[in-house]
This record gives sequence, C-alpha cells and structure tokens, in this order.
Amino acid sequence: MLKTYVLPIAILTSLSFMFSPQLVAEQKPNVLMLIVDDLNDWVGVLDGHPQVKTPHIDRLAARGTTFLNAHCNSPLCNPSRTSFMTGLRPSSTGVYGLAPWFRDAEPLKNLVTLPQYFSAAGYTSYTGGKVYHGKYKAKPGSTEFDVVGKVETGLRNKTRRVQTVYGGKGMDWGLYEHKDTDARDWKTADWAVKTLETMPKDPFFMTVGFSLPHVPLLTTQKWLDLYPENEVQLPVLDENDRDDTPRFSWYLHWK
Repeated sequence: MLKTYVLPIAILTSLSFMFSPQLVAEQKPNVLMLIVDDLNDWVGVLDGHPQVKTPHIDRLAARGTTFLNAHCNSPLCNPSRTSFMTGLRPSSTGVYGLAPWFRDAEPLKNLVTLPQYFSAAGYTSYTGGKVYHGKYKAKPGSTEFDVVGKVETGLRNKTRRVQTVYGGKGMDWGLYEHKDTDARDWKTADWAVKTLETMPKDPFFMTVGFSLPHVPLLTTQKWLDLYPENEVQLPVLDENDRDDTPRFSWYLHWK
C-alpha cells in the first residue's frame, strides 16, 4: 500500500529552515502538514490515473511546489510514518512492520522527531487524526506533541460486504451507510478547522492525518456516482512486479 503525502506550501517552504541550527523570529512561518493515507499518485496534478477528479488537491498544488519524484521509504503504515517523522530509513530504525512502536526500541527512545524539533525551536505543535500509526498514535500527556487533539470516532458501517480469508475489518469496500459528516476523516477536518480558528498567535506546527483512501474503501453514494462502475479503468497489473526484489523482502514485515 504505497503512500504519497500531500503537503501544503507552508511545510514545503519551512523545510529549508528546519536543518539550520537556529530559527530566527522572522523565519518562523506557521506550518500545516496534511497526511493522506495511501493516496499514491492518483490525483490530477500527479497524473497517476486518467479518470481521477481531485480539484481541491490540484488547486492546492497550483499554489505551491509539487515534487514529482518523491517517494515513501516503506509501502506500509508504521515503518513509513516512523521514517518521515524521524528522518531515518527503515534500515536505520529497524521498523519494518506494523510493530513495534519506535519508542519501544531502545536505540530510538530519545530520538528527536519532527514535532519535537519544532517544539524545541519555539513552536507549539498540534496533532489530530492519523499521524502516527494506529494504536501508536500520540496520546494526551505524551511528549511527541504539545497538543493532541481529541477527534471523535466516526460511525462505522453496520454491515460488511467483503469477507477475507484472514478475517478482520480492514478489507471491506463499497457504500458508506451514513453521512459524510459521520465519517472520522470529516471529524478530523472539522477539528483542524476549529483549532486553526482559535489558534494562538505564537508560531505553530500542526499535522493533520486523514485515513482515506486507506482500506476499508467506503464512501457515500455521491462520490461513487463520480465513477460509474462500468466506466472505471482498472490499473495495469504487472505479473512480474517482484522479479527485481529479494525474496526475503516479501516477508520482512511479518515479524
């Protein structure tokens, strides 16, 4: 599940400041970092799928800088998030799977993460939604962020359309039975908007994480109507996709 993270221009322009020893007052722009799970390159501006309709992301990209050859360091949630929040590759962190939480690894216990760097530079750091992976997300009282937003849990479908061999709730797809406003991502966006509206004037770093289009692939009818099933172009499946990878890499994340 390859991930592409779309960042507003604020984070892009601030990256040049991040690695300098000191941030002087006039070089402290407020930073908003948006994380979109499993987005891949299926957005209009990246031209990854000929039928995709993403006017809002395209408009955001037109206002800033778009990196056309930037890739995540791992095609899996926890190691990928650990990588971009610490600046280290999975081969350095040793985190290749959905566990462990990197703070549980002795060499990484005191590692300075991106939000901690901003906090040390005089920023107030905020987080809401899916930023760190699942149960490892920052909690109130943790030292990862100064402020951990409490985002309401979205309503879940009462029925499941797809049953998988291994069970679990993640692989379902189809119609979301509730309203868009009942979904977790909507509530995450709502939290972010309200927080920004009441934000103190001090420089801030806010990261907001959205789960979709991560599985389960559930959405309301109006979004399904944009892509009639009999007109959808399926991606090309490369049967030899793993021929240039070591066999061990196929199983590396299992343990």
